[in-house]
Amino acid sequence: MARVLVTRPLPGGDATAARLRALGHDVTLAPLLATEAIGWHLPPQPPAALMLTSAAAVRLAGPLPAAWRTLPLFVVGDATAAAAQAAGFGDVRDGGGTVQALLGRVAAAGFAAVLHLAGEDRTPVTLPAGLHVETRIVYRARLQPMVAAADPDWVLLYSARTARHFAAEWDRLGRDRAGPALAAIGPAVAAAAGAGWRALAIAATPDESALLSVAGLTSPPSLCQ
Repeated sequence: MARVLVTRPLPGGDATAARLRALGHDVTLAPLLATEAIGWHLPPQPPAALMLTSAAAVRLAGPLPAAWRTLPLFVVGDATAAAAQAAGFGDVRDGGGTVQALLGRVAAAGFAAVLHLAGEDRTPVTLPAGLHVETRIVYRARLQPMVAAADPDWVLLYSARTARHFAAEWDRLGRDRAGPALAAIGPAVAAAAGAGWRALAIAATPDESALLSVAGLTSPPSLCQ
């Protein structure tokens, strides 16, 4: 059994906590971001394709035109794909785990323009030649203070913004960086967490299964060390 601090925002954090508890781990759920919807307007013309870089955009965009659910929908990873399919989108295309890779997939599919339903905080990217992205901000994520918790063996980090905030909050609370090991969902997330931790592991691919695997958290209870 490991003591795990989960920083993933709700409602996804609840699912992660349940998954880890089913594997016999001691979980503290401490979401460091809280998402909220932002009012927005439909573009004057229907888009040729849609792009989502977060499952939160599916949940917080509000009702969308029924015809949009048949459009090609490019998503950044498994969690966003699952949320889109559950919301009734029929043509969901996985973009490879990063926003830059996703844009490459959109361009490679032959689209000259795509509508991005996005969060207020976005990753800097380089647009492929000939691709126009029209962005509508549909939600924001606010940083939350971290409450004091028992010393975790592992801390799960899902974004660079969360990683920077976690490190700052850990230091603010006067905690020793040499105590926990961090598992980051990608290299940029690991870099944002900084140095001094007991260990810093990076998932082989940018998805939660790989994140849990790199931290050794995927074993059933009888095999946990």
